[in-house]
Amino acid sequence: MDHWILPDLIVLLEVVRAGSFTRAAERLHTVQSNVTARIKTLERAAGVPLLQRHARSIKPTPAGEAALALALRLDAVMDDLRFTFGRGAQASMGKLRLGSIETTAASHLPAVVARYARQHPKVEVSVETGSSASLLKQLQAGELDAVFVSRAPGITGFREIVAFRDELAIVAPATLGSTAELLASADTPVSVLVQRLGCSYTDRLLGYLKQKSKRSCRLRELGTLEGVLGFVEVGAGVAAMPRTFARTAAGRRRLKLFPLPKKFAELKTYLVAPASRDSSFATNEFISCCERPASGVSAA
Repeated sequence: MDHWILPDLIVLLEVVRAGSFTRAAERLHTVQSNVTARIKTLERAAGVPLLQRHARSIKPTPAGEAALALALRLDAVMDDLRFTFGRGAQASMGKLRLGSIETTAASHLPAVVARYARQHPKVEVSVETGSSASLLKQLQAGELDAVFVSRAPGITGFREIVAFRDELAIVAPATLGSTAELLASADTPVSVLVQRLGCSYTDRLLGYLKQKSKRSCRLRELGTLEGVLGFVEVGAGVAAMPRTFARTAAGRRRLKLFPLPKKFAELKTYLVAPASRDSSFATNEFISCCERPASGVSAA
């Protein structure tokens, strides 16, 4: 395969990221026919199909997955070149696309991003929030450079470090006197409030309640953390949140925080990114920044 097809790898990457030839063309500031021709040229050079075209989406074939891994490495190299040699007001000195679960984005992340921005003022840093599952999917698709998630995913080819440690707490209305009061009243179910179903924090609270109480539990999905806090404040239920976030987010709300036993309370937030050889300079520098403890930041 000749070196002249390297730009076509970037086209392949944009098609997979965009999910269609039309949107990829818009992102590349070209026409769809040009994108199609570049992909056909790349497939001829590879000798195999690289994309599977479905009714509403485009997915890479197994060979396309291999080509996509190379494309991600090439994209990281291009980002490093921009970072190193960019000059002038219009020059891009690199981008860092972070993803984070919302509780971490609101509590631990600001201090780390601010410290990184002071060290690398010309890197454009963006933060996108979502569930751990959705963020990891975006990371593997090359849409994000690094993500903060609540579980250690153990994905081959990706590194993970414990970025932050915290404690899970029960967030309850101010009228609740104690956890003993919560665990009693077996005749009525406990309303457990959650931002979205499948939350690992809520799973821990449910495990605790199942072990310590005969009360049944009723889940209520609310969509936002603000909604969860508001419902808790008026006595509509309880929730599980990291103590650092809950203490900050509670503000002037009339809420109480109750501790959980250690086996339920211990929390770790993981920073996941591609291996250093597949990451941009900006991403590797951010990983190093997270590995260096700083005042006000709980780092592993």
